[in-house]
Amino acid sequence: MKQAILIFGTPGSGKGTQANLLEWTKGFYHFDSGKQLRAILHDPTRQDDPFIKRERALNDEGTLNTPSWVLEMFKTEADKIGKAGMSIVYSGSPRTIYEAFGDEKNEGLISFLQNLYGKENVRAFYLDINPSLAAARNKVRRTCTVCTNPVLGDAPVTVCPLCEGELKIRIDDNPETYKNRYDQYVTRTMPIIEQLRKEGFSITELDAAKKPHEIFAEIKTALVV
Repeated sequence: MKQAILIFGTPGSGKGTQANLLEWTKGFYHFDSGKQLRAILHDPTRQDDPFIKRERALNDEGTLNTPSWVLEMFKTEADKIGKAGMSIVYSGSPRTIYEAFGDEKNEGLISFLQNLYGKENVRAFYLDINPSLAAARNKVRRTCTVCTNPVLGDAPVTVCPLCEGELKIRIDDNPETYKNRYDQYVTRTMPIIEQLRKEGFSITELDAAKKPHEIFAEIKTALVV
């Protein structure tokens, strides 16, 4: 059974970790919107493009990128993945009401996924966490500069456990940028969850303060995968 899973939560709640676990152990395609956007925005061949320059500046300061551009990119990729017969999991997308539900002229990602997978197979998880704990996690979270593998801040390693690449804290995880990202999440992303509830989509709330493997066990139980 093909499924489309949306994982919501503040920066630092563990969305990417849970999406990676679904990809690594259950065959989902993890559409990491942040990684996709950073790959485009930091592409050396596109740095003279005024639009890319503007979007990169927004991303670096923790402000969400232009929703119309993001939505079209997301739908294009979702179409490829769905037609390839794969289940998909999003970590933090869609990020705005427009990206989720579109407008009178543009179909939103939720409707697009519903047509690809069926409404009963589009599900959401909300990772609920105290903002101060999420901020503390982000402050020390590291990412591999080679394979981009994320590493928990309290993991007892000095290099990436996957490829032994150098670990660094991402620019959008510094405290100042994190505050802007958190504010953007509360004002622009949280309303999506309420609208999904109104439209009858399944949403499961999970305690994101738990260990990642404990949260993943609950996700597997809810999805029966």
